[in-house]
Amino acid sequence: MKYSILYLWLMLLVTFSYLQSCTYDKGDLPIPIITAPYQTVIKPILVTYCYGQGTQTCHVTVSNQGAPGDFTTYAGIKAKVDNGTIQSRVLTSGGGMPPTYSTGPTALSSDDLEKIRTWVINGAQDN
Repeated sequence: MKYSILYLWLMLLVTFSYLQSCTYDKGDLPIPIITAPYQTVIKPILVTYCYGQGTQTCHVTVSNQGAPGDFTTYAGIKAKVDNGTIQSRVLTSGGGMPPTYSTGPTALSSDDLEKIRTWVINGAQDN
């Protein structure tokens, strides 16, 4: 009986020690890999914010606003990424794009802005 009580106390001590060593620390959570494919994510954003709406046409083949750059083609938008125009005019606050006089949306949503930023950071690939 004496050994049974001692054994029980020993088991409780071991169990308590084990439970004290456990934590709920998950450590650093992995950063999700975010992709922004040109064809399925970026191009629809360009159509919404850059092509113009109604009688106002902007970054298209024939622009009636004098907007430089044809964003209807990958080569047109990629040229603006390569020369830094997208980064300075779209990805920075106060860059002015889309303009306040636009007949379409006058500001990119934070979600769409992040998608464009991700696409540019990942090399602005035609995928």
